[in-house]
Amino acid sequence: MGAGPRSLSGLQPRDSIQVLFFDIDDTFTLNGRVRSTAFAALEAWQASGRLAVAVTGRPAGWCDHFARMWPIHSVIGENGAFWFSYQPDQKRLDRVFLSDTPPGEALRARLSEVERSILAQFPAVKIASDQAYRLYDLAIDFAEDVVPPLSLLKADRIADQMRAMGMTAKVSSIHVNGWFGEHDKYRACVEWLDRVLGQTEQQGHGLSVYVGDSLNDEPMFARFPWSVGVANVQPFLSQMTDPPAFVTPGEGADGFCELVEHLLRVGP
Repeated sequence: MGAGPRSLSGLQPRDSIQVLFFDIDDTFTLNGRVRSTAFAALEAWQASGRLAVAVTGRPAGWCDHFARMWPIHSVIGENGAFWFSYQPDQKRLDRVFLSDTPPGEALRARLSEVERSILAQFPAVKIASDQAYRLYDLAIDFAEDVVPPLSLLKADRIADQMRAMGMTAKVSSIHVNGWFGEHDKYRACVEWLDRVLGQTEQQGHGLSVYVGDSLNDEPMFARFPWSVGVANVQPFLSQMTDPPAFVTPGEGADGFCELVEHLLRVGP
C-alpha cells in the first residue's frame, strides 16, 4: 500500500464530474439509518443535472424500491449482478441482468448447500435478514444484526469457505456476500457507463467518482482515479492493497454529504 488517501480538499478534477457512483451501507447511511441530509445531497446532485448510481450488495427486492423512490438514475445491486433504472414518464422499471448464472430453483439449491455448510462451521453468524429478497447471492450477516458483531478475521474465514465451494466472495462492513459467476461491482459500473452513456472504461473514469467504505469497495478504489472513502474506511486500510485516493472528514452519510458539497463547489 502507498502513502494512503489524501484529504478531500485535494480532489480537484480538471473536468466536471458527471456521475457519482456510491455504496449504500455505511457510506450513504450512518449507524444503519438513511438520513435526510444524505437524501438532500442526492437531490442537490440531481438538480445540478448530473447522475447518481447506487452500487450495493443489497438484494433485488430492495433495489426495486431504491430505483423507483430515490433521486438516482440507476441502482447496481447484488454486487454487480444487475442494474435497475426507473423511467417515471413511462412508468417503467428497466432491468438489466449481468450475471451468467440464471436465477431460479437450481441456483437456490446451490446457495442452500453453501448456507448449510457456513452455518455448520460458524454457528455464531446469521443469514442476512434481506436474503429472502435476493436473486443471485448468499449474504451472511456478521455485523448487522449479530450482537456482538464478529471480527473481520472471522468474516474473512467465511469468505474463504465460500471460495472453497466455488463462489466469488466479498466482505462488506456488515455482510459476507457470495455468488456463483464472475460479475462484480466494478464490471457493472463499466457496463453501465458503456450502455447508458456510451463511454469507454477510460472515458468513464474521467467523468466519474466512486465513494465507499469497506473491503468490497477496493476493486473500485483500485480503478477509479477519483475514488473516495468516507472516514469509517480507516479501519480497513491496513488490509487494502488499493485504498481510496481520498478520504472525507466525516463518517458514513456525513462524509457522503461532504463529498457531494465539495464536488458541487469545485465543478464547472
